[in-house]
Amino acid sequence: MHRHRLALMVAALLAVAAAVPAAEAKTAAKSDSSGSERLGEFGAWQAYSYSEAGGKVCYATAAAGKVLGGAPGRQPSYLAVTHRPSSKNEVSLIGKYLFKPDSDADLDIDGKKNAFFTKGDSAWSKQANADKDIVAALAKGDNATIHAVPAKGKPVVDAFSLKGFGKALAAIDKACGVKRAAPAVAKPAAQAPAKKAKK
Repeated sequence: MHRHRLALMVAALLAVAAAVPAAEAKTAAKSDSSGSERLGEFGAWQAYSYSEAGGKVCYATAAAGKVLGGAPGRQPSYLAVTHRPSSKNEVSLIGKYLFKPDSDADLDIDGKKNAFFTKGDSAWSKQANADKDIVAALAKGDNATIHAVPAKGKPVVDAFSLKGFGKALAAIDKACGVKRAAPAVAKPAAQAPAKKAKK
């Protein structure tokens, strides 16, 4: 139920944001009628938070910039990362169309595929413990692509820019109090001692 609500809110918020000119977006109110607080816009990504019975929920989301397949005139897929009180780093694919029942989807991040299962108009990673690694790959990547089979139309291939994802992730981390380990810094290789010149 919570996931269905998120899917509806993501679609509605992105539709509104797309209709607002950039100049107006900068001065827009930080909250809207859905009760979501807008944390910011970062490149192709937007970040929001809202409260539900179980506590605070924060999510970063983007609409596909390139859309192929599906029924004629369909709307783009969305990619989202969500922090909930009971779970963090939940990665989901959200379509304003239905996926073919019992079909799988792939999230390709710079050439590396991640398998997702579908239900209705949404999809989640087949491996629950893989979400954190997928989020890390999104933060390091440049592009992501969804490959999926819709209930109607040709196979879906929707592409996303990951520009701004790292900042959007940092915004929802801060809003929901999620601590993220800093990336390890490689130590410089030890230099071999200089050889003494032969006399």
